[in-house]
Amino acid sequence: MSRSILATVIPSVILLGALVTDLRSHKILNSWVMISIVLAVCNTFYFFGWTGLQEGAVASLVVLIVMIPLVLIGALGSGDMKILFAFALASTFQEIFSVLVFSILWGAVIGIASAIMKGQTKRLFGNTLGILTGKTRDSTEFQKVPYTVALVLGWVTYLVIGFSQGGFF
Repeated sequence: MSRSILATVIPSVILLGALVTDLRSHKILNSWVMISIVLAVCNTFYFFGWTGLQEGAVASLVVLIVMIPLVLIGALGSGDMKILFAFALASTFQEIFSVLVFSILWGAVIGIASAIMKGQTKRLFGNTLGILTGKTRDSTEFQKVPYTVALVLGWVTYLVIGFSQGGFF
């Protein structure tokens, strides 16, 4: 098993742990976020040294820049932002950007599929319009989707695409 493959274990554990807590309690526990931050920093330093820590810091900054506005408008929860911040500490800019893009796509697919299955398509589009226009909304009308599912699927998609292209590992 190559060093790069081993370096993906802790980021995977971070996201899977967040997924379990999110599905059980509908939130990501701050204690898991703190454990994840420690695991991410140790993992990055062990496999990539100081350069890896610098790349992780840049990736984490990207997460904050992208996610804070989404949290402020109510599109995502703060727990999603915090766990993605921890995950980014064990990542590079390329990885975090790819996972963000893939997770947004997966989140859209999951949200649309969920709305269709629940007969809430009209509500979904109304809430989306409300988020985009910044109008005050009744929070009970939101389409609730545990975003950690989309994050895990975004990470898996990144790993599969990287592996299939032969240059990732």
